[in-house]
Amino acid sequence: MRKSSIPSAPSPDTGHENIQASSVWDQEQWIAYHKAVASEILGTSSDKSDLTKISYWGRKVMRDYSSSFYAVTRFLPSKKKADVAIVYAAVRYPDEIVDTFPLSNEEKNAQLRSWKGQFERSADFDNIRQTITSGIPVTIAGFRDVTRRHEIPDSYYRSFLQSMQADVLPNRFIDWDDLIENYIYGSATVVGYFLAHIYGANSGETLDNCLRGARSLSIALQLTNFARDVADDAVRGRCYLPERHGISTNSSLVSEVLLGKESAMSEAQLILATEAEKWYLEAACDINSFNSDSRIAIEACHNLYSKLNNKIISNPSSLNRKSLSFSEKLSALPNSKYWRLPAALLLERY
Repeated sequence: MRKSSIPSAPSPDTGHENIQASSVWDQEQWIAYHKAVASEILGTSSDKSDLTKISYWGRKVMRDYSSSFYAVTRFLPSKKKADVAIVYAAVRYPDEIVDTFPLSNEEKNAQLRSWKGQFERSADFDNIRQTITSGIPVTIAGFRDVTRRHEIPDSYYRSFLQSMQADVLPNRFIDWDDLIENYIYGSATVVGYFLAHIYGANSGETLDNCLRGARSLSIALQLTNFARDVADDAVRGRCYLPERHGISTNSSLVSEVLLGKESAMSEAQLILATEAEKWYLEAACDINSFNSDSRIAIEACHNLYSKLNNKIISNPSSLNRKSLSFSEKLSALPNSKYWRLPAALLLERY
């Protein structure tokens, strides 16, 4: 696990904007941040600023962990941008439990169960301050507030946490339906549903149309992630390529990927990215279903990741993790909105 250079806790008067951090934090630092943000909230007498403080925290998590997603959210209205940042933090931490923190499988499962229990318990409190006072982490307190305001079903987050537990002891997948319905649904589709509730529907459209578009885009993004990370996942004993994938019914390819065979990993990348391409086309059909104030961000996300996906298809290789260059990144974003992106962010690589 990579170590970061951030201090053990943020200074209460910084608003979290001046804290320096590397891209990955250890668990002690996450806990220290949670405690510091909670202390900052409880140290004030006004409930009105609670959500703002938690959104600053969510924004910090997003900025330090995903420059790509952080970039596209810059095109959202401020309130939606704040809510999306909180959602990101709520899905990031459980993912870190599974993939980053040096824990045994038993410890991972125990911590995921504890996190789920705290999410369930957060429903008993009326607001962020009450939730934090009860000892529930600020990320969950903020996420509960978001789910209430946008009427997001609790079942979505339960499915997400279930998919995180599935990654503790990885399984093989029979075919695309098995992968999409029994893993991607919980790990990505429901996250798209969170965002669809926040973004809202365009005039004359329904939330169901938005959910359909969110599902297609979430599947596409996740398949691109799988394709890009084939080598990293293999080290963790995972391969998300189904044994029956339409090109071959020979499950030996999955076994070869898990053994680290380079040619097998490149072939798996190509198959996964080719399947993703179909879902990007599906997603494009429903982008206009979303509220116009969120559509630029959705289009930017679609354009950036489909461009990355095409790069994988054009030159699959397990030796080099694919990324977008500065010029490729710019070409995928709306040029009338460049001013929203800090120069330092644009110079980062995906």
